[in-house]
Amino acid sequence: MAGKKIGYRFALIGFPWDMGASLGRPGARYAPKSVRDALKWFFNRVKDGKVFDVETGRLADLTRVVVEDVGDVEVFAHDTLKTFDAAYRVVKNVIDRGFKPIVIGGDHSVTYPCVKALHDSAAGKLGIVQFDAHLDLVDETPHQGRYSHSSEIRRALELERVEKVVQIGVRGYNYPFHYHDVKNFNIVQLTPGDIHRLGTSSAVETVLRELEGVSHVYITVDIDVLDPAFAPGCGANEPGGLTPWELMEILKRLAPYADAFDVVEVNPLFDPNGVTASIAAKLVFDFIVYSSNPLD
Repeated sequence: MAGKKIGYRFALIGFPWDMGASLGRPGARYAPKSVRDALKWFFNRVKDGKVFDVETGRLADLTRVVVEDVGDVEVFAHDTLKTFDAAYRVVKNVIDRGFKPIVIGGDHSVTYPCVKALHDSAAGKLGIVQFDAHLDLVDETPHQGRYSHSSEIRRALELERVEKVVQIGVRGYNYPFHYHDVKNFNIVQLTPGDIHRLGTSSAVETVLRELEGVSHVYITVDIDVLDPAFAPGCGANEPGGLTPWELMEILKRLAPYADAFDVVEVNPLFDPNGVTASIAAKLVFDFIVYSSNPLD
């Protein structure tokens, strides 16, 4: 795969859309504001362009980092394709201007137009790293349509140069036909059990090995990858998930390889203490710090 893409220019994009939450709980439209509010606490700790990364014992240098908040995607209620086209244009524009997009959803359906924007902006094969409790491989159903939060990975796999999908944190039970989808699309899965057995360092090595041959990487984090004990404010709780520490450690190592990032399915209506939004904000800040200051 292409090597690390150390980045200093990031574009923050809110995508307040939850019309794709056809079977989950609506409310993710309110997440961009909640996550932005939580993110202020992390940026408050940056002084003179530096921040103390306590867990690594280093001063991370952010003097060259630019974070441009371009606002929210314009949403057209009940017009999914028009909304997705608006998102596509916003994300493609920031990529074409040399920024790494950081998209704050929104339900998980928002990932598809963002992946498409990266796909159309960059030559070469594309890999997707999906942190998620669920597979999101549903094709199309009368109840969910074609562009729901259960379908964004299926839609992304239809793009010509999407070469590889690695799913981290998937678990529980699912439809029998998805067993065949995983095989047919050659999807690599690391369950929470795999992460516990391998450890985060070996898990990262596995992911990078699977991404060999791709030129660009899109990372998407559905906050329900975490165990509900840590992230109650999500669209669809699934027991037995990752811990925040596991998620953050893996993301930190993968961030320098990524061209784009999103965090989705934070639901403030079920997050009364703001714990879930705070975790999502930490992930955004981690992505910025470790994209610009990789560990090795």
